Amino acid sequence: MTWEIRRLHEEILSREVGGVRKEWGGRVRVALVYPNRYEAAMSNLGFLSVYDRFNARADAVCERAFLPGEQEKHILRRGGNRSPRRGMLLSTLESSRPLSDFDIVAFSLSYENDLLNLPGLLAAGGVPPFRVDRASRGGGTLPSRRERPLVLAGGFAASLSPEPAGTVADAVVVGDGERAVGSILDLGSPRPSDDRYLKALAAIPGLFVPAGYVPEYVLPEGSETEGYGRLAGIRPRPGFPARVIRETVPLEEFPPVVPILAEDAELGRMALVETSRGCPKRCGFCAAAHACPDFREVPLDYVRAAVDALWPHRKTVGLIGAAVLDWRHFRSFSKEILARGGAVSPASVRADLVDEEIAGILSASGHRTITLAPEAGSEELRARIGKRVADGVFFSAARTLARAGIVSFKLYFLCGIPGAGGDEEVEGAVDFLAAFRREVLAEAKSVGRMGTVTAVISPFVPKPFTPLQWAPMAREEDLRGRQRGVSAGVRSLPNVRVRADSPRSSLFQGYLGLSDRRVEGILRQAETGRARLPRGDALSEVVFREKDADEYFPWDVVEGGLPRRGLRSRYESIIRR
Repeated sequence: MTWEIRRLHEEILSREVGGVRKEWGGRVRVALVYPNRYEAAMSNLGFLSVYDRFNARADAVCERAFLPGEQEKHILRRGGNRSPRRGMLLSTLESSRPLSDFDIVAFSLSYENDLLNLPGLLAAGGVPPFRVDRASRGGGTLPSRRERPLVLAGGFAASLSPEPAGTVADAVVVGDGERAVGSILDLGSPRPSDDRYLKALAAIPGLFVPAGYVPEYVLPEGSETEGYGRLAGIRPRPGFPARVIRETVPLEEFPPVVPILAEDAELGRMALVETSRGCPKRCGFCAAAHACPDFREVPLDYVRAAVDALWPHRKTVGLIGAAVLDWRHFRSFSKEILARGGAVSPASVRADLVDEEIAGILSASGHRTITLAPEAGSEELRARIGKRVADGVFFSAARTLARAGIVSFKLYFLCGIPGAGGDEEVEGAVDFLAAFRREVLAEAKSVGRMGTVTAVISPFVPKPFTPLQWAPMAREEDLRGRQRGVSAGVRSLPNVRVRADSPRSSLFQGYLGLSDRRVEGILRQAETGRARLPRGDALSEVVFREKDADEYFPWDVVEGGLPRRGLRSRYESIIRR
């Protein structure tokens, strides 16, 4: 069956532009894994950037692997890989070699729930998925190997709180990874079973090496002897730093990479270019604005050079960042692209920045649906969580966009906001949607058509380094009730739809993002495809409990973000209201 896998991989590669194929001789071999579908991975600029930076080194070769698609899974199963440890092994796209043949297996974790896919992926590639198991076995899984692969983690979710990813990874990149790639390769052939090598890794700025730290737990007062221990601290072993400083690089020193173009990618028709990192706003629920609080912009010349390199292949430019419209060159650069016969697609649109010029740029680029994020239906609740944007600002943006011919909208709302009652959330969202529709309809009549307003109701999940990191999540049935309430409230409104994100999936996200290395339990279940949320004390302690003011968080091993005292003050002001 190997020839079938190779043929499938070659078909995928034939639809790409800009990929790299290298000989293996004398090079450090890196398998870069995205624990989700190829289509999502190839639209992830962080993943593509790491691939490019590894391959930019003459002493390294980097290849890609993904969660198998249906066709590849079918071939693997026919080849005997019903159990990940038997038969054909999961292999990389470029050479169809199994993960166990590589010196470094690096994975990019953009979303907490993708962690559930990793154990099965690594096992399917011949790599024992859990760090403690690899350490106890010493060498690699193949007799010919003298050293097992170094398993390396990066990506926003892994970087935000590295403890959960550390159940799988030997090292986790915390913060920007541009310098880390070169520093890791400079250490030579990886030796993850050598304590001296692990200490050398830990000396690299922004690298968390979980084997160098010992979590300490205490039972909450009044708990049973066998209760779920509460994290009291993470103690470094001798030779490891007390805390890991989040790495932040000056973007003017690192020009954006020119990514691979893949027809099959979710954003495959676009040339993706990063414009900025961070966000100048401070919404209380947003990790992007708090974990790396400085808003950093990519120089215009760098963005223009990346677009020029991709222009022969793509005329639509996807501008990537948490606050694209805040990039100081957005307006002038967008008009430049339009004048060249291209189009722009910003990853985010802020309602308070929409005016006739912005609406004209989006309309001329062919946009017919725009996403906005009220987050809460009422102005008071919105302001409480740090999003101080009045209803009128959203309505004005909608009217302006509708006059430009954009009459369909996707609106994001949170449910289960700390301190907010169910009725307050539901009534606020329903009233807002009714008013928003009226505003759009009034302008849509002038353009002769009315689009659809889709409300996406997403459960609130606390994020590390934010003021709401102390907050509990709402229970699953409560979240479903609020979602049902919004759906029922707008049922009679023409052209208004509601899409409810899964509360169960959000609870997984909360547990995986807020816990520590004890997530290993459900990850071992996930390896067999049967992951379940923990019951009893574990879930209650991590997800449903309001945290104490002086509580030690798993991410306190990372130094970065805004001062804790200020975050706590903001949290208390939210709850008091």
